Amino acid sequence: MTKRWMRVLVAAALGIVLVLPGGAARADSWQDRVWAGSNFAGSRGTTVAIAMLDQRTGEYRNNGAAATTRIESASVMKVFIAEHLLRRRDLGQIHLSATDMNDMAAMLRDSANAPANRFWSAYGANGIVQDVINRYGLTQTGLTSNPRYWGNTLITAHDMVVFYRRLMDGSGGLSAGSRDWIVDQMRQSTMYGDGGRQFFGLHDGLPREGAIAQKQGWMCCVDGDIFRHSSGFVGPDNRYILVVLSREPSSRGGAHIEESISGAVRAMFPEGLIPRVQGTIGEHWYAMGGTSGRLGYPTSDEIGLAAGALSRFEGGYIYWSPGTGTHAVWGAILDTYAAQRWELGPLGYPTSDEIGLPGGALSRFQGGYIYWSPATGAHSVRGPILDTYGAQRWENGPLGYPTSSTIALRDNGSLNRFQGGYIYASPATGAHSVSGPILDTYGAQRWETGPLGYPTSSRIALREGGALNRFQGGYIYASPTTGAHSVSGPILDAYGAQRWENGPLGYPTSSRIALREGGALNRFQGGYIYWSPATGARTVSGPVLDAYGAQRWETGPLGYPTSDPYVVDGVGTRTDFEHGFLTLTSGGTVVTELDPPPTAPATPDEPAARRSAPAPTSTPAPTSTPAPNTAPAPTSAPAATSAPATGTRTTEAPGPTPGPTP
Repeated sequence: MTKRWMRVLVAAALGIVLVLPGGAARADSWQDRVWAGSNFAGSRGTTVAIAMLDQRTGEYRNNGAAATTRIESASVMKVFIAEHLLRRRDLGQIHLSATDMNDMAAMLRDSANAPANRFWSAYGANGIVQDVINRYGLTQTGLTSNPRYWGNTLITAHDMVVFYRRLMDGSGGLSAGSRDWIVDQMRQSTMYGDGGRQFFGLHDGLPREGAIAQKQGWMCCVDGDIFRHSSGFVGPDNRYILVVLSREPSSRGGAHIEESISGAVRAMFPEGLIPRVQGTIGEHWYAMGGTSGRLGYPTSDEIGLAAGALSRFEGGYIYWSPGTGTHAVWGAILDTYAAQRWELGPLGYPTSDEIGLPGGALSRFQGGYIYWSPATGAHSVRGPILDTYGAQRWENGPLGYPTSSTIALRDNGSLNRFQGGYIYASPATGAHSVSGPILDTYGAQRWETGPLGYPTSSRIALREGGALNRFQGGYIYASPTTGAHSVSGPILDAYGAQRWENGPLGYPTSSRIALREGGALNRFQGGYIYWSPATGARTVSGPVLDAYGAQRWETGPLGYPTSDPYVVDGVGTRTDFEHGFLTLTSGGTVVTELDPPPTAPATPDEPAARRSAPAPTSTPAPTSTPAPNTAPAPTSAPAATSAPATGTRTTEAPGPTPGPTP
């Protein structure tokens, strides 16, 4: 029979659920610990029986046949005497005086023999043991062959675990109050008892444990052997039951066997305590080096969570859930995880341990990632922002490591900052990155709260090393020679109609500039686009732009442009303005023609016609009386001159159909 199946049968006899690791290849760390203790004692020539139980999980381990082999109890059986007397008292069958209770306390704390002798003789000797055997189902426990010696009662490590377990759960029939009294006396066990030091075994082997309720036993000699036993509860909640029974030839002396039993416990738990971890969490911890690893000592029992479990350690946490498995989180990444409400927050359970990266580290979670680097600290990235980050090659791409966790913004949007830029996301736009000079320009316009709103694209590479980001309210262009500038509204539409940066205008050289009367302007490499509510968006470029500038732009006599350039046959290229037009002649000169100033208000029967006909050029119109209502005969067209006209127009050309206003 294999040792694994032997443990199954033994656990069935215990009446407990035996929790065994699943899968033959999985390490059984608890069993490995038991064998480590057994092998240590065996290497010293000491026969040892070990059994242990985690009362919380039901995990039970022993060292095989030795744990079910009878051995003389020495003083361990004094707990049988105390249990038997207290139960009879609780049932009203006997009365225990204050002296009796004090003696019983000394029997358990100091392992005093005199009270044990008195109670043994007065209350039935082997009958005490038989009563306990019957009520607790101790199938491997036997009566002493010589009723004069209670220390020769036969016990096994396994049966003592059964006894302690049923003492705690009440199934042996003892009241909770009497049980607690026994455990309290065991917890007050003194270093030196009746006849010697009694901290070998559990106390010496588990120096970091703050609460041990022990019952020791030591005796010499039976068949030439000396005995040292250590048994009881470990932990403030009595979670662990540990029984270690030992014997060896008496010729080796008490110090040798005490070192064997204490060394066996130390070999089982080199941490100096019983780690409050088990199952897959415990195995994960051991795989990380246990107490010598990054996480160090456990600082809590396993904690049940809504959908998993957690164990805390000096250096971090280990989480487990059915869907994610077992993973450790530590350091700055753990701090950031905590700030986002652990597994209850948007990140959920971890899905990886910490992963080392060039210059940093990463932990993955159900709801996102947490990155860390010395330069940036630890920050989370999740949702669509994480997807966009991944599409740009994570920390190896132009964005580098995150410098912030997710920041909530207006309209259910969000933002993550990175070393190389930002990623914005909103339900309406998706997630897009903005970086470099484009990001600076975006920031100067109040980020997502400004007129541009959220980005609707990530960086788009353009000709000559340029780039573009689209936004809800416009575009931002950048190039090495022009810098980064935004274009929006009707000006953007007009720019697009001229093939964007690939057209005659090239890249913008300014963002939107506010002008008089609600107008605006964007400058480009190849010209300007003006816009006003009354005139729409119009392009002015080349020599016409220079001539326009010489006349104080839109604040001068011409006002805003009202047309894009158009060809006038036989004359050149003309651009109309609110109060005139500029013509680039075929000879390369620019002619300015302004509308004539009004000389009289129009009457209802005679609407003013801005360009019906020019006034005579040979004789100025009289100032005392209005011009005749009938139009004069046209004069012959004057020859073109190099200087623009400064008075009335000398020629007229049909203008283009007016464009739409914004």
